[in-house]
Amino acid sequence: PASRAREAAAAPAGPVLHIAVVGFHHKKGCQVEFSYPPLIPGEGHDSHSLPEEWKYLPFLALPDGAHNYQEDTVFFHLPPRSGDRSTVYGVSCYRQIEAKVIILPFRYYRETVQKSVCVLSQLPLYGLLQAKLQLITHAYFEEKDFSQISILKELYEHMNSSLGGSPLEGSQVYLGLSPRDLVLQFRHKVHLLLPLLCF
Repeated sequence: PASRAREAAAAPAGPVLHIAVVGFHHKKGCQVEFSYPPLIPGEGHDSHSLPEEWKYLPFLALPDGAHNYQEDTVFFHLPPRSGDRSTVYGVSCYRQIEAKVIILPFRYYRETVQKSVCVLSQLPLYGLLQAKLQLITHAYFEEKDFSQISILKELYEHMNSSLGGSPLEGSQVYLGLSPRDLVLQFRHKVHLLLPLLCF
């Protein structure tokens, strides 16, 4: 019973499991720089350690070639972790900024700094998560000091309190999803998908 109580206390109150920041280090490549709550229980928020099942998270959140764009959004899946049975849905908002205008804790050898702010969720609320995440990513970059992480912790609390309390309305679930793109992508197979979307 005590272990169940601890698990219940550790479980998020809503669909968001973690908020993470992935950055490109000029010597080490893509790595997780921050996660709230920590990706591995007992580690610090600034730990670069990853669960074995999620070892590709940095490369999914900050994909190769991202430096060719000022900003973009990436959607991805992560496998279940041991003991879990459900897929984890990721939304990552990528941006880059000139290195000379921000505060860095070490000497940086590139002209731009590239980072992604990610939400890892139990539910595929892609459009809704993207809308909230884009605003926060812009605000995070406007700070010009990436050690200021309180805004990311507040995002985690806000998303779980706003998305976890009451059932989501249909318009919220489908925010950002285009019916036109659905038809163009799946063409005559759309009639097979529609019954699945209605349930």
